[in-house]
Amino acid sequence: MRKFRTLDEFEQEYFLKHPEEIDDYLTEIFQKYSESNDSGAFLAFLRVFVSVQEIL
Repeated sequence: MRKFRTLDEFEQEYFLKHPEEIDDYLTEIFQKYSESNDSGAFLAFLRVFVSVQEIL
């Protein structure tokens, strides 16, 4: 059976390869959160960010 990557895994790999885009990613996260107040999505985005920062 083939194992597919999750969206979190894909995003982590992307930002490990493109760390220069992390600032724009964070700006977008906070902008979307201020518009929607969706704390679940906000925390999911932050988990990706923290996991990449731990590796870098």
